[in-house]
Amino acid sequence: MMTVMTRADGVVAQALLRNRWIIGLVMLHWAATALVMEGLGIAYDNHAMDSLTMLFGTLIPAFLFILLVWRAVCMLLYLRPAKPIAWLVADIRAVVLDRERLMDGGLTLVMLSIFFSNFSGLKEVIPQMNPFAWDQTFADMDWALHGGADVWTLLMPVMGAPLALAVLNGAYVGWIFLLYFMVFVSSFTRSNLQARQTFLVAFVLVWTLGGTIMATMFSSVGPVFYAPLGLGDRFEPLMQHLRAASEHYVINSLTVQTMLWDGYAAGKPVAGISAFPSMHVASSVLLAVYAFSYTRLAGILVSIFATMVFFAAVMLGWHYAVDGYVSVFLTLGCWKLAAWMTGGPRAFGARG
Repeated sequence: MMTVMTRADGVVAQALLRNRWIIGLVMLHWAATALVMEGLGIAYDNHAMDSLTMLFGTLIPAFLFILLVWRAVCMLLYLRPAKPIAWLVADIRAVVLDRERLMDGGLTLVMLSIFFSNFSGLKEVIPQMNPFAWDQTFADMDWALHGGADVWTLLMPVMGAPLALAVLNGAYVGWIFLLYFMVFVSSFTRSNLQARQTFLVAFVLVWTLGGTIMATMFSSVGPVFYAPLGLGDRFEPLMQHLRAASEHYVINSLTVQTMLWDGYAAGKPVAGISAFPSMHVASSVLLAVYAFSYTRLAGILVSIFATMVFFAAVMLGWHYAVDGYVSVFLTLGCWKLAAWMTGGPRAFGARG
């Protein structure tokens, strides 16, 4: 009995050591969140358990099914064992009984659930910490950088068709599924551990520096809310075009945008608005960098997806182009910083 407990303690200690950077950054962010809420006189409540319930109740079963199918396809195409069923059962058993894998993955999911609950809370109070004031500056920067034109007008001939907008909307909405899936895989993976560590630390850095600190310093709402904020009708032609396109294809970004503004204006549950930098773009670029650490093909495919997310952010009125440009540089910088912190890969395609 004592031997079993000693081994279990050893597994836990090693998991804490391996994931020390993630734990430390999340704890620091947690403490900062509590202090901010106290300073604003807002009751602090972390909803990490709600996030974990959602993960285990809906997303994780879907992820496991995808991974099982993928593993079965790889087995049939490349490994071709004499007894496929027995091989697959043994493969699943090896994963389930890998205590280090389970400890790393479980610990990471708990930490990231705590982190995102705090992140969401801070995002909702951005206007209280620093009222929205940067939209006209960013809109003018876009204008100056692109030859005296708003970027969406330049993209409209290629991406303005209702079908094209629907495809971009699909990528923008589907982003969340790919994000959670790759975080889940990275949490439990036992291959390329250096890249895993770098990715997860960079992930927390990107969302902290970009989604919390920079978002608060450069508080802005994006083109979609430019007019409701009282800044003029500069982007109303884009929004009218989107509403017209939604009569042909589903563009549910419009529904989400309405929910967000209603939440901000009336204090409803969905209230977090922040445009700069674009966390959709930043996190998508980070996924692409991480994908390159697996295979070049995976990196290229996720890079294509990240490019679609960038164009969607502009064409759906969520972001100014400069939001996306800054996001790319922020992400690459965070990857380099995380690599330095963890001793991991510093370049695309590097193997730890």
